[in-house]
Amino acid sequence: MNKLTDASVYSKAHHIVFGKAVTKPGIEKLVKQLIQDIGRPLSHNGIIVGHIKVLVKLPDEEFIFVSLTRLDRVDVRFSTQWATDLVNEFNSINLDINVLIFGYNDAVIAEAVDASLAALRKESTCN
Repeated sequence: MNKLTDASVYSKAHHIVFGKAVTKPGIEKLVKQLIQDIGRPLSHNGIIVGHIKVLVKLPDEEFIFVSLTRLDRVDVRFSTQWATDLVNEFNSINLDINVLIFGYNDAVIAEAVDASLAALRKESTCN
């Protein structure tokens, strides 16, 4: 564990292939769970000392942007096209995951992200 004055940064793109097709509401649910799963081991008393941001990109410039600074509050922003099509299903998504955290080293952050992505992949086959 680093001191709270030392920030570590994780920034990486991921391509996630689902076990079965997922709708936009399903993607929203999975990504909210993902960001909380990433944040849980990196928080201090439910607070992220820094921030975690996830950008989910679909074809045609559709996206959902999720950010977290407190475990009990996931902030979500959607592209304008997102709400107009809630029935189509998607077999994969592209994620940009950015974490800036004080108090943890790069290895701990990468481990939290990898474990959370594994849980997302598993959960996407169950929905």
